[in-house]
Amino acid sequence: MHDLDLTAIRAGEKDHKQVLKELRGIAGKARTQIVKDYIAWPLISGVVMTAAELAAMGLSGARESRRRGPVARVKRKLIRRAIMSPPVQRRVLKHLVERRSFREPFKRTLIANATANVIRNVWSYAIIFCGHFPDQTYTFTEEEAKDESRGAWYVRQLTGAANIDGGPMFHVISGNLGYQVEHHLFPDMPSTRYGEIAPKVRELCERYDLPYNSGPFHQQLGMVQRTIVRLALPGGKARPKPGPYRGPAVRGSGEHEDAIAST
Repeated sequence: MHDLDLTAIRAGEKDHKQVLKELRGIAGKARTQIVKDYIAWPLISGVVMTAAELAAMGLSGARESRRRGPVARVKRKLIRRAIMSPPVQRRVLKHLVERRSFREPFKRTLIANATANVIRNVWSYAIIFCGHFPDQTYTFTEEEAKDESRGAWYVRQLTGAANIDGGPMFHVISGNLGYQVEHHLFPDMPSTRYGEIAPKVRELCERYDLPYNSGPFHQQLGMVQRTIVRLALPGGKARPKPGPYRGPAVRGSGEHEDAIAST
């Protein structure tokens, strides 16, 4: 939705054909995701569990058929005939329905996928917004970023992003986006290396009197909500921005102080 550029659409600066093309693309992606999560996977779950129930019933009949002797042979013939008869097939179908062999796994998979999508979206929102919208981050206009030097670009990336303090497990479940500052500075670097360079970045910030925005998850998320409320209501004033960084070079348990020595 962000790529639609609603401001340009309202101003009449965007061609309607291009808007329709982008809307069709969004609808196609949404349809694919809905079919996969709420139709295909629940169907697969139902079919697999139904097949498992039928296999279990077949194994039970196979154990009975292993018995030897004339009486057992007669029984096997009678069982084969009975299985092929419509009344028995109806009873098997009724048995599967009563045990909810298809319906129950279908419903559980549907609910699990819906729950997982809600949790994933809320978590993604929290992590991404904490990296960009705490009121301690700096914002820049297009004019300010125009014709900037390479050094100015690095400063803008540094001051326009925010980190979330946490241990190794937190950074794993957040896709290492708790190191949003390092991600902005070095977007092509593997995210698993952000923790290694973070102490070096902080040391440079302290050395050259530059700000470095980092804090615990609840603090950053609280500042995000404060920013949203300030921008949503009239008369909101910008919060004061942080000064030069004066904190520790190592903030997380997965970081190492010896990384600073090579800077």
